[in-house]
Amino acid sequence: MNVSRRARWCLLLVLLPPFLPGMVLAGDGGVTLKVMVEQEIIVTNEKGKKEKQRVAATKVVPGDEVIYTIHYLNSGNKPAEAVFITIPIAKETTYVNGSARGAGTRITFSTDGGKHFAEPDNLIIKLQDGRRRPAMAADYTHIRWEFAEPVPASASGAVSYRAILK
Repeated sequence: MNVSRRARWCLLLVLLPPFLPGMVLAGDGGVTLKVMVEQEIIVTNEKGKKEKQRVAATKVVPGDEVIYTIHYLNSGNKPAEAVFITIPIAKETTYVNGSARGAGTRITFSTDGGKHFAEPDNLIIKLQDGRRRPAMAADYTHIRWEFAEPVPASASGAVSYRAILK
């Protein structure tokens, strides 16, 4: 597909706005977040071997996979208790099943705009005719990472997930 430079820029902008009003960080302490939107590309290293490398997602077209990485830092002087990060999945993307990562976290999903969260096997979608079916990755509207332990002072890390641009 041939996409103009202007169209590529517009598609990239579509990927970022949901985080500004919809990102939630809960917990006490001075934990801050930084979101990065990246793509994996294949490059040839100095030894002539091909390898994957992550770069900023600047040229995204429908069908491309992007990686959302949310970096966190506890800049406070005490551990941050009861920390969780909630991220809306951009409407213009589809979550890649099984791609959410976050060491030391419990990862849950929402299919109702962030009102209720559960693990994938426990998510059910009510159909208009009253029937029910298991939720699929395409039904997810939000992801939540709940930290099992307090985030120590000065500690940092990252959580992430992958999505495909529709």
